[in-house]
Amino acid sequence: MSDQLFGITYSELQALLYPRQPYKTFIIAKRNGSPRVIHEPRIALKVVQEKLLHFLYENAGMAKPCVQGFTPGRSIVTNAQKHCSPRTLHLLNIDIENFFPSITFYRVRGLFLKKPFEFSHQVATVLAQICTYQGILPQGAPTSPMVANLICRSLDKDLTLLAKRHRAIYTRYCDDITFSLSVRDIAKLPVNICSFDSGVLTLGDELQSIFVKNSFRINPLKSRLGNRRHRLEVTGITINKSPNVKRSFIDSIRGALHAWDKYGYEAATAEWEKRPYKRQRRIGGIPSLKNVLWGKLLYVRMVRGGDDVLYTRLAERYNMLCEKEQAARKSFTYSSLPIEAVVRNAADAENAVFVLEWLGDYKGEPVGGQGTAFAYKDVGLLTCEHVFHTVTENGEPVSFDEVKGATLTLQNPSTGKFWPAKLIHKDPYRDLAVVHFDTRIPPAHRHFSALEAQINRNSKGILIGFPNWSPGKRANQLYVTVLNRFPITGLQRIEINGSVRKGNSGGPFVDELFRVAGVAQQGATQANGNDQCLCVTELDKWLVEIKGLAHGLSLDALPDTPVAD
Repeated sequence: MSDQLFGITYSELQALLYPRQPYKTFIIAKRNGSPRVIHEPRIALKVVQEKLLHFLYENAGMAKPCVQGFTPGRSIVTNAQKHCSPRTLHLLNIDIENFFPSITFYRVRGLFLKKPFEFSHQVATVLAQICTYQGILPQGAPTSPMVANLICRSLDKDLTLLAKRHRAIYTRYCDDITFSLSVRDIAKLPVNICSFDSGVLTLGDELQSIFVKNSFRINPLKSRLGNRRHRLEVTGITINKSPNVKRSFIDSIRGALHAWDKYGYEAATAEWEKRPYKRQRRIGGIPSLKNVLWGKLLYVRMVRGGDDVLYTRLAERYNMLCEKEQAARKSFTYSSLPIEAVVRNAADAENAVFVLEWLGDYKGEPVGGQGTAFAYKDVGLLTCEHVFHTVTENGEPVSFDEVKGATLTLQNPSTGKFWPAKLIHKDPYRDLAVVHFDTRIPPAHRHFSALEAQINRNSKGILIGFPNWSPGKRANQLYVTVLNRFPITGLQRIEINGSVRKGNSGGPFVDELFRVAGVAQQGATQANGNDQCLCVTELDKWLVEIKGLAHGLSLDALPDTPVAD
């Protein structure tokens, strides 16, 4: 087995493990400044551990849905998303005390003796020796997080069942335990999980007994209960509306960039180095200011998304300052931040909206339609389904699908350029359609990001589109106010105090940061109706429904979404 799994003989493996495994130990500071002891294996042992880790991933089976740490495709962001719901009214955070040291050599050996591995006692002993150091699971070995997740399978099962009985959600990210509870009245919290009285949090007897049963201890200093009236936080990410970073975190980035821009990099670095506490590297010292900002901004990108307007603005400023510093000082090196072409202002919006036109011949009579289309996320271009319908001079209704040889084009009036397009998907019920450029090399253009939640009444916004368009006219950007928000036929809609005119259909209604809040669909007449937009929340739900469109998958050959009865 040693030859097949590790590529070395058993005698070579023995020499590596006995009489003592080769590790180097160092200390780094935790966030609160206290020491964290790290045991890092030497290269030869680390290679063996990485091969064992690969074996475990292939043979241990899929991790439970509650396990969010050190599992492919899961992260602190997915952990936070599990609890990010309007139903989360209280949030209980628990920390396991001395998590890795509490997993001993004997527990690891027992893991390899049981299913799904069922190794012999001798093999299990050797594998446990590979994974442990000084009789415990070392923090710093590549195998430790995966082994810890496997050890916690019984704990995860018991806590998941406890959460389900009380309609709660349970997740674990390494040693961070989170329960989100939908109970509104704090006095009615499930006592099996926790209770709160006179400012004192008490963990339930059943909850505590599950940890004792699984040979773990709860850290009493790190147990806390939050509610929706205050900031809810899961593994450092706030979840009151959507996964987000703390405002103080953003302020620290803004402050450092401002100091760099105003006083220069060297002066800003000097101030940075005066701070009483800074996270350390294992080789000692502190990272440079540019590297700290680079890492912080990548963290913002991970949490808020690459198309987030705030991240884009800060990243562009960082890249600009780095370019400026390098131009003045050739020895200055840096890694640039990835930036998506997100709309952030009125000028950007001009490069993300297009006039959509279709033309054809129906029974010898020319027919066609016109509207607005806008680039949205990585989806393509969105418009209204009703743009693809018209009537003949005789009043006969006709649609784009019925016109043989009909042409569909997109034009950017700010450049005057045209491109052929194709209709990918449409939904008469929601009055939405998706269009793609029908060319091998689509034009370079920006795209809109989405507002994270429904826009509120009395909020300011901008209606962008091409009402009554004619060649030479550029996009209208009409500043309006949200009058109301209400459902019609089961879909949330927005009423605005500006006119949605013919040709506006399919255009984006954005907030003051140019994030899409809705799609213009219907104008009012003097007799009746309202100037309406479909809420972006309905748009995003639809994109998820149609087979992963929101993740950039091709929609060719997808059928139309059926109209609801």
